[in-house]
Amino acid sequence: MTSRERRVDANQIQNQDQDQDQNRTVVFDRDEYTCQHCGQAGEDTSLRVLSVNDVAAAGTGTDDNATAESGHSSTFATVCDSCAAILDGGEATITEELEGAEQLQETDVPTDADTGATTTSEQLFALVRETTQQQGETVSDVASFASLTTTLPAKIADAGAANSETEPGSNADDSSETDSGGSEDAKDGEDGTDTDGTEDTENDQSNPTTALAETAQEFVATRRSLLLAIASVDQRLARLDELEYDAPAATGDTGPSTPTPALAAFLETATELQETLRKLVSLAEQVTAGLGRCHGCFGGLSEHEIPVTPTACPTCGRTSAETSEWQQSAADSTTVDFERLFSAMNETLREASATTERLTDRTTALATELVAAQ
Repeated sequence: MTSRERRVDANQIQNQDQDQDQNRTVVFDRDEYTCQHCGQAGEDTSLRVLSVNDVAAAGTGTDDNATAESGHSSTFATVCDSCAAILDGGEATITEELEGAEQLQETDVPTDADTGATTTSEQLFALVRETTQQQGETVSDVASFASLTTTLPAKIADAGAANSETEPGSNADDSSETDSGGSEDAKDGEDGTDTDGTEDTENDQSNPTTALAETAQEFVATRRSLLLAIASVDQRLARLDELEYDAPAATGDTGPSTPTPALAAFLETATELQETLRKLVSLAEQVTAGLGRCHGCFGGLSEHEIPVTPTACPTCGRTSAETSEWQQSAADSTTVDFERLFSAMNETLREASATTERLTDRTTALATELVAAQ
């Protein structure tokens, strides 16, 4: 390598570092220096920027077809060091949580990560409780996310109609463009001030374009948080499945590496619920694709007609979801049947509710076993 080539290479590395620092600042500012998983606020030294694409690639979400090289801010989320360690599959962080539980402080029992010994019933109880609590919160958040998603078609239609009224000669389809209701990088419509600088709150609230922009931001931010939450529960369930638990004598099991029937049933049902939650997020992404929007940044997928096949977002590089299953039955129609799609979301929500009820029963049975063994 010549000296000139070395200088070019060094400049490229320096530019990449500067771009990474800039991306971190953009993401931190957007997320208000707050962990998007646990909600803890912190300084940049205690926070990390985590690629949602990496989380999805581990089987958690639906962003595995996004181009991480694009560096678009919508592909990243702010997380604290503790949550990042869990999302990365770090056993040490989960072990610290177990040691921090009140009952473990009282018993002062070392964990299997420290000594190689099997996990005690007290430790397992603490991890199961934390896992079910987080999964329960995620179920509630996914239900709210699904409800938010059903408002998108009407809000996009309202914004398109408003644009047509204010710009003669334009048509409602212009609302599919990135700058109408826009992506995360677009400004949120009106600035809410009159020419004399006073606030026009009432006008903002009734402005369809502003309302769409706010809903769009809520959609993409909630989706990122949900992917992180689902990933966190995935890691906890994987950790539970890997633990060597000293089964109580009442079960008749003597092999510490074999999960008890109660634990196995809990893990099976909790994993089933995880799949249902992922399905709901996927259905929401199909809604945005049917509206000509990117599910990651909410930018327009095309400046013209809504694409009928998966299309790379020109803003962030993600590929839109497949919507052929939901297209109108007419042979020449390329419009998504949102009524049918929303019906599928409602049915999936009912599945999640039924699975949650079964999980509650199995969690109770496992908790009874663990408490009896303490």
